[in-house]
Amino acid sequence: MKGWRGLLLGLIVTVASLWLALRGNDLSKVGDSFAQGRYIYLIPGAFFIYLGLVLRAFRWRALLNDRLTTMHSFAIMNVGYMLNTILPLRLGEVARSFLTTRLTPPISMFTSLSSVVVERLTDLLAVVVLIALAIVIAPASAAVPPEISRAAVITGVIGILGMGVLGILAARRTLAHSILNFGLRLLPILERLHLRGFVDRVLDGAAALGSLRGAVAVFVWWGVSWATSILAAYFLMAIFFEQPTWYASLLSIAVASFAVALPALPGNVGPFEAAILVGMAAGGFNQDQFGEQSLAYAIVLHILNAFSYVSCGWFGLHYEKITLGELIQRTRQMASRERPKSEEQINQPEAESASS
Repeated sequence: MKGWRGLLLGLIVTVASLWLALRGNDLSKVGDSFAQGRYIYLIPGAFFIYLGLVLRAFRWRALLNDRLTTMHSFAIMNVGYMLNTILPLRLGEVARSFLTTRLTPPISMFTSLSSVVVERLTDLLAVVVLIALAIVIAPASAAVPPEISRAAVITGVIGILGMGVLGILAARRTLAHSILNFGLRLLPILERLHLRGFVDRVLDGAAALGSLRGAVAVFVWWGVSWATSILAAYFLMAIFFEQPTWYASLLSIAVASFAVALPALPGNVGPFEAAILVGMAAGGFNQDQFGEQSLAYAIVLHILNAFSYVSCGWFGLHYEKITLGELIQRTRQMASRERPKSEEQINQPEAESASS
């Protein structure tokens, strides 16, 4: 999809989502909710958001089999989050892959991108876990809407199958090569793409799932990092609600995780707020009675998340010794670059970084 088409689609999604989020809400009452907020709860909320970013850095390092330090993992990951927040088309993922090629020793951009894919698959699985926990702790008078449950099941199947396939192929490289060789015999024209080196680098990004020790490390950091997200949501909910609930916290974060995948303007403005409102309504805070408070909560949660990404991203730029302008330029070049046609071209980013 051309860049302008993606931006147009993002604009449409953002406007539609904002309309849904604002529909039926009295903006003056939203202002009253802000005025009456108990902002002391910003402190634990912000603490758990930043702690979550640290724990996610440990998860990404585990996914890459400790091939980068925790500081590099934290810096590069948050630079990616920052770019996803301020730029369209999720260029942050490409920025992460570029920055890993500058490390010593460098990490292939395909390995880095593959690890990000695995990271996203584990996040899909987290949505299922959050909704399952919500079902377990749901009050007798409440029930998780069937639409959310069905979406969770579909998401869970995709996540489990994706991680399972990547884990098996990463652990059994000969099987991966046999499958590739079979495909190349059927379509010999693909030989010119030199896919063997490409496949190995992709599987390097999922290598942690190919061993029990690596998989345990990934899922331990996955679990504790998502726990901080729920804790942050609960404390930030307490700013506007006298009696926040874990049930609503779980559902609002789960539904918001679906919204992140939607094509929207930078920062996911609109889909995030609309998703939080849906999750809060499903969690017992209906739109008619609590709509303005829920919207105020969604805005604060979104702003605090965005601020944490940008602030940690700026730290990451300083730590990686690169300017934002240079990174954006190199990222756009990588995003528009044609598929490598040879093993040498696949290794080119590493060779460039080693010589610089």
